[in-house]
Amino acid sequence: MRQIQRRYLYSAILASVSFIIFYLIFNIHLILSLVLTILIGLGGILLFKEKDIRQFNENDVNNYYFMASKIQNLSTAINNEEIDKHIKNITEKTDAILVALRQRPKKVEQAFDFFDYYFDATYKILYKYKMVQDKKEQNANDNKYIKEAPKFIEAISSGFDKQLKNMQEAKMIDIDNEIKIFEKNLGFEKDNIEVGDEDGQ
Repeated sequence: MRQIQRRYLYSAILASVSFIIFYLIFNIHLILSLVLTILIGLGGILLFKEKDIRQFNENDVNNYYFMASKIQNLSTAINNEEIDKHIKNITEKTDAILVALRQRPKKVEQAFDFFDYYFDATYKILYKYKMVQDKKEQNANDNKYIKEAPKFIEAISSGFDKQLKNMQEAKMIDIDNEIKIFEKNLGFEKDNIEVGDEDGQ
């Protein structure tokens, strides 16, 4: 999932400091201190809202092109026709989504949040697949993963198709909700897949 939005982190820090000041320094009654702290926390969420607004910039765009190239290279190394087919579609749709984004830059947060999750998920799936594939002896869990991984990649590929359609039709979607549905339907948790230090994230 996405990292915690900065406005919530900043608001929590502000609220915590406020509670210390109200309760410990000024000795204000506990209940009143808590109420004031909650109000300040909610106010902070609104105050720091702009900290979470993402802007369209070429550095991010180039990074997403780089990630698409990275997973394409990893797919080539795996040499699985089914996976390679879906990765090629992901690469093509990445370009199409970014072209559409230039025409609809207001949807930058939706597109970038989508890329952040699904590129990371795709890379981790392929990385683990390659590690399992290269093992001299594979156990039952390894064999299960080899069978499941192409289905994960296929679902991600379909997600790219859907994202492009939403971009072209100017639809707003809840990326966090889409991710939850994706993980629930596949029984998949991206954060449970570990990659090497040099090739991770």
